[in-house]
Amino acid sequence: MLTDELREGILAGAFVEGQYLRQPGLARRFGVSQGAIREALRTLEAEGLVESEPRLGARVSRLSVEEIRELWEMRIALEKILVQHAVPAITSKELAHAGTLVRAMEQERDPAGWLTLNRHFHSCLYQPAGRLRILRYATNLRTMMDRYLRVRLGVLKLFEVATKEHRQILAAYKTRNAALAMRRVEAHLQRTADSIVAFLEKSRGQAPAAHERLNPRPQARRR
Repeated sequence: MLTDELREGILAGAFVEGQYLRQPGLARRFGVSQGAIREALRTLEAEGLVESEPRLGARVSRLSVEEIRELWEMRIALEKILVQHAVPAITSKELAHAGTLVRAMEQERDPAGWLTLNRHFHSCLYQPAGRLRILRYATNLRTMMDRYLRVRLGVLKLFEVATKEHRQILAAYKTRNAALAMRRVEAHLQRTADSIVAFLEKSRGQAPAAHERLNPRPQARRR
């Protein structure tokens, strides 16, 4: 519960990037021992939400735009693998549950609530793959990116676009077309990544990168 509360505080922006998480203060705030705080911070560090500095302690990690690009590249690659293995294995019951989650997302406009449904939706589609290590790594990457996605959703209100893409992904699953589902998941994640990167570049006052997409097409080699 303590780890969940600290994680939610980071994702919601109650603890901002670069802020030091002092153990004595957190222990008093949550009414727990400093040992419990240390354990929670170790878990969050493993998830990439917290980073430790020698003699200075733990602080909320701050990712550069380039680091965020790299993490999205990793997430896209991992989730495509999960889709490839999940589509043939997913059951009708799991597909029905995913449909229920999509309908709930259509009605949800609170970023925190929407992201919770979004996590459940993607987990529902990926768990049938039976690739637990890959799923764990992909889930950690999603957790790291959710704080940026929550800000983007709150400011840009792009719920409808994401929900439409979720329906398209689910439709590919229902036809058992793994290749199509992989393409749609990649396009969905790519669009989300591009919009987050553009939003962060603007909010941080950075010049846009020379390439607009995370994975630009390589230029043809000169002969």
